[in-house]
Amino acid sequence: MNKKREEKALLEFKHIMDDLMQLLGKAVDVQTGYLYWVNRSREQFVLETTYTTLPNVMFQDRVGFEAFFLKEYRTIREIIQLEVGKEIHSKDFPHYFDVVPVRYLTLIPFINNEQTVAITVLETDRKLSFREHDKAISSYKNAHINVLNTYLELTDLYDDQNRWTDYDQGLQKITTELSPAEILDVAAEQMQDLLPNGGVTVAMRGMETWVTVLRSLRAPKSPLPGLMLEQRSMAYDALQKNEPLFSMHFNQNPKRVSTSETSTEGATLAIPMTLFDRRQAVVLVYDKNPLTFTESAKHQFTNIVRIAALTMQASMEKMKPEENLFNTEYSSFSADIWKLCLKKELQRDEKDNVWFGLIGIENSSELRSRFRLEDLKKIQRTVVKTLNPSRLGFNGLIGFNSDYVFSYLLYGATEEHHREWASINFEELKNDLDLGDGREVRIRAKAGSKFLDNSDEDALTIIQEAKQALSRAMKGESKSIVNF
Repeated sequence: MNKKREEKALLEFKHIMDDLMQLLGKAVDVQTGYLYWVNRSREQFVLETTYTTLPNVMFQDRVGFEAFFLKEYRTIREIIQLEVGKEIHSKDFPHYFDVVPVRYLTLIPFINNEQTVAITVLETDRKLSFREHDKAISSYKNAHINVLNTYLELTDLYDDQNRWTDYDQGLQKITTELSPAEILDVAAEQMQDLLPNGGVTVAMRGMETWVTVLRSLRAPKSPLPGLMLEQRSMAYDALQKNEPLFSMHFNQNPKRVSTSETSTEGATLAIPMTLFDRRQAVVLVYDKNPLTFTESAKHQFTNIVRIAALTMQASMEKMKPEENLFNTEYSSFSADIWKLCLKKELQRDEKDNVWFGLIGIENSSELRSRFRLEDLKKIQRTVVKTLNPSRLGFNGLIGFNSDYVFSYLLYGATEEHHREWASINFEELKNDLDLGDGREVRIRAKAGSKFLDNSDEDALTIIQEAKQALSRAMKGESKSIVNF
């Protein structure tokens, strides 16, 4: 529902609730009447409307359960009558100044979805005759139910209509003018906008495996980018079946991606993205509330992924069956992808510890003089596989910057973990890297890095700082973490 129409509907609803209370108060001839909603999540009673003929009355808009006598009656399902001095004490009436002029309270519950959601209280100086006022009270209850249900139905109808409007407008943003990485990003953010309390994560091939790579800006921290897909996870099963897979999570199962996820709750829809008959990615759409995934919502999410894939296909030549869209021939992620990941990490409000760096092969001139082109490609591919952070239990991505220079993003790592990861990898590269055909080669590597702190630096500045740090490391000028 657009904001103005929603405000108008809510205002009219409140006017009706107030009118009903005034009519009931006059019909039954009560001294004071009021209606409180029962907000269990915040443990509060929330005032909706009041009626009184007395001058010494003032109500609180919100009252904590512990501070109000209605706490003991918040689950009643039938009308009950209380007598002051017997079932309730006069000191329990915070809305009266000085003296309490009433002797009897009549409590009328409102039930919705098998739960008491509101209580109307009628305060009188005499005992109320239910037989005498049965029609007035029944009419009040029926009108109350009808007006609330109508309001909720209209609100749901408008919200559903608004959701489809947002969905249609979102699809219009997916165009052939965008690069595949940009299309993927737009699609992820459009799906995020349709989630009340969830996120979107995209996993794809890279570094000789499948890992999570891109996540929407408001996506929760779990699962982190760089998390390797495990068998029997939802993402793995969706890729194997090549069809969308939906599941609710019970006791942290099934896992979306890996047993290393810190939290798996609510429900998830895993949607493979296929281009030219090859699975290029799997999109994970998840939310804490399983009820978010209505059949229409599942259709919207699945269709956004399908439209994104078709739009990518329309703007490129047919790919070979073995080609990967989002990584290079060395199995490192393309510059479009890792730069997008870097940019989004800088924009996130809920930040993780993230390191960005560049790794250069110091003895690249020696390698070029010794090996043929195909061998050099194989060497770079082997280097990427060795550097893969998930191989050592870290979360991260290895990207392509230029020949013999690789970018990396390391997620959730402290400075100590960052040093450990780089030190182990660089030591392995120096110790006769196996090319898989009996030949071995030694690689000398240096790195320049930058921790993504809370500064206002943009992605281009971060990349430039890492380049300068790598240059200093190559020259032997740096003694810090940039020179392993």
